Amino acid sequence: MHENTKIVSRSVLRDVESASQMMRRFFRVTKETMRAMAGYLPTMRIWWAKKMLARHIWLDAMHADMLRSRALDLRYPRIDVDENIDVHLIHVLEKLPVVTSDEQFIIRVYRVIKPAMLQSFEKYMATSDPLDDAPSHVYLQRMINELKQELEEFDEACTRNGSSGGFDCVSLEQEFKAIMESCGGTEGPDQEPGAEFGDYLNQPEYVIPLEGGRDTSWEPAVMQVPPRAPRNIKEKLVWVAIDHANEVWAAETPAALIWQYKKAPWPMILDASRWCYDEMRHAMMGVERLEALGLQAGIDTPMVPDHWRAFSERGIESLLLLLHGLEQSGPRHKMNLRKTLSEVNDFDGAQDCDYDWADESGHISFGLAWIKLVFPNWSKEQIMSETRKICEEWSEWIQRRHREGTHGYEKFMERIEDKCS
Repeated sequence: MHENTKIVSRSVLRDVESASQMMRRFFRVTKETMRAMAGYLPTMRIWWAKKMLARHIWLDAMHADMLRSRALDLRYPRIDVDENIDVHLIHVLEKLPVVTSDEQFIIRVYRVIKPAMLQSFEKYMATSDPLDDAPSHVYLQRMINELKQELEEFDEACTRNGSSGGFDCVSLEQEFKAIMESCGGTEGPDQEPGAEFGDYLNQPEYVIPLEGGRDTSWEPAVMQVPPRAPRNIKEKLVWVAIDHANEVWAAETPAALIWQYKKAPWPMILDASRWCYDEMRHAMMGVERLEALGLQAGIDTPMVPDHWRAFSERGIESLLLLLHGLEQSGPRHKMNLRKTLSEVNDFDGAQDCDYDWADESGHISFGLAWIKLVFPNWSKEQIMSETRKICEEWSEWIQRRHREGTHGYEKFMERIEDKCS
């Protein structure tokens, strides 16, 4: 090279080691926040927020998957990427769902963590080489777009539901910002929070509730299954929609698994996030069909965590077995429903069942993988036996309340009959 030749350096330099460390930190924040969102989903009572959480859990799990993949691309030791290296950050985020209200949890996630992540992603994009680090830019651009979408959905929901004032609590927001900054925040380096944050860090561990929370504006209910068969076509459509709308419990079950089994292999956590969102989509299908039929879910028809009420004292594992057992008959059931609804010209309901059928075909494999993880010593025969047994118990739980007249359906049946007449 000629001695007078001058090499022009790019203005942005970031070596592979610092890039991989940053990706790992982003992965940790995204994953642990997603886990906290999943853990809190069963507790959440605010309906619009519960629906939103399920969707964002899945989006955030995909973001975490991209960040994890990129960290491994950048020569980060494969053996270390899933280890709890950012211990102080993890300790802070594990306390995230320990709150006194839904609003407090929402503030922490949507007013503090997600805006901070968005800012950090944009900063990374501006301070790294778009050619050398091109895969990071591709991943982060998608995450930036979807995080902005999440925050827009949150703001729109607050405005639509008249809740914006309740979620602008400055003191709670500032308090949690200080806690996040004390452990190194979204970018690190990881550091031990000072003694002044001891009250937060020494709180008891968050525990999954025995019953999934339901919106306080809804009528209390005992069970979702009507105490008699439908008498006409419109009632048949309502019965199907009620069953669909109450699949909220099925969304809460994989969400609880994500929280409870934090050392589960990452691909299973990712699958559970999709499972959670699929089941919430099914519930939303039912709510929309009820509205189209002139009924309001939670007021005219029950919205109740009856599956959890029946079995949660045995642990989330029993609900996993029940969900898997019920979903094994799901594809055939939904296929028949699609045909039935098409025959009475309810094409919207038929399409709902068609997509539900497609989802549940995948859920069967998710459920089996989780059962093998939770019960590693069970044989195929024992898995089949236990799932069959708990489904029979569930059927008896329903029949007993119908026989005894303790189904609590009187007010709902009166409203359904009035609106269907």
